[in-house]
Amino acid sequence: MQLVLEPPRGGKSWIFFANDLAHDEGFVAYEPCYSRIPDSERWTVNQYLCEAAEEFGIKPHIFNQCQWEGSTGWEFWTDDRPMIKAVVEKVAERLGLTVDTSALG
Repeated sequence: MQLVLEPPRGGKSWIFFANDLAHDEGFVAYEPCYSRIPDSERWTVNQYLCEAAEEFGIKPHIFNQCQWEGSTGWEFWTDDRPMIKAVVEKVAERLGLTVDTSALG
């Protein structure tokens, strides 16, 4: 799995991606497919992100906007950079991975 934080562009805000998700073959965004791919890393990433967003008080301002096989991406509808950084780093820590947050300043 690879974590990527992309700065705003093209009308979007900051987006936090988890790419190269293991066991995600067969994911379809518009289908309830949890039972078909229960071992996908997608569910863990999404859970950790929701928990971190709630912990740091920005859960109402983050949405799972980018979903396709092998990737899940959450768009922050806030420009509170310290909070975005806290959420992203918390998720990375829980996953045992690193993420470059230098663009946040």
